[in-house]
Amino acid sequence: MAGWNRDIGLELNPEETIHPLEFATSQEAWEKLNEAFLRLDPVLFEKGGVANSGVAACYNVFVKIRKAWVDPDFDFGRLFNYTEAKWTSLLNNYIDFNKLDLLRSKLRFLKAKYNQNYNISYVFNNKHDNGKQCLLAATFSKRFQEDVPVITMVLRASEITKRLIFDLLLIQRMSEYVYGPDQTVQLNIFATQMYGNVETLLMYHTHKPLKVVTKGVKNPWIKVLKKKLKDIQHSPEEKYSSFKVFFRSFKVLRPDLYQDIYKSMYAKDCLLEYDDIEYPENCISYSQRRAYKRKLLKNKKK
Repeated sequence: MAGWNRDIGLELNPEETIHPLEFATSQEAWEKLNEAFLRLDPVLFEKGGVANSGVAACYNVFVKIRKAWVDPDFDFGRLFNYTEAKWTSLLNNYIDFNKLDLLRSKLRFLKAKYNQNYNISYVFNNKHDNGKQCLLAATFSKRFQEDVPVITMVLRASEITKRLIFDLLLIQRMSEYVYGPDQTVQLNIFATQMYGNVETLLMYHTHKPLKVVTKGVKNPWIKVLKKKLKDIQHSPEEKYSSFKVFFRSFKVLRPDLYQDIYKSMYAKDCLLEYDDIEYPENCISYSQRRAYKRKLLKNKKK
């Protein structure tokens, strides 16, 4: 080991800032990150973060989550006006079940061999037609002398209000699929960019009032948020209906107009189902497997 501590010329780069954060659960990570964006917390925005009149963004964010867990009663329907079709679309876009089944088989084989150290990667399917491709890859790891597996997920970019919590639930369901529902799993998330526009960030107001989140904090960004929230709450539908993304926020923040159309979709109902059916190799997506399963069960009843 001679020379182990010898200076070999490594230098820190003070210009490229990594924002390392740690949270107890996925739910807490989502809440604290959104509140940091709403408050313009200096931990994220003092170095390298930006906020203008319409959007806030920060770069090179590393998040450690000690337990992959989203509140089962988290209501995607009420908070984001999401439906079951949104979850199905997420699964169809990102999950190749053949690859996921192969991953599960590899991990079970390694566990049976009492392998204490491995790193097995899953590359997300990315079948988007709109080119978003926000989820890139997830590496499933076991480390020496540690009992809790670690999943490290790399994100090209993360919209932190309505998409981040959806993605965190997806990786939780993937961990349950390969490890079983009783295995605690740590998440490491690296996002090249995290961002939120004003209208989308304000959806968090339905989860926790903006006034409470920003109490004791004063800056120009919060003035922008409060002004926009007031405008949404007092404007006619026509002002926002022509902008699909913003109209979703409008409907979520106007229960006086849309209370009757809200339909709950809880996290506990968003599942990545596992069964013992032997699917054909061309049944890759979630929808394909559901269709095959329905047909199979129908034939069995005949």
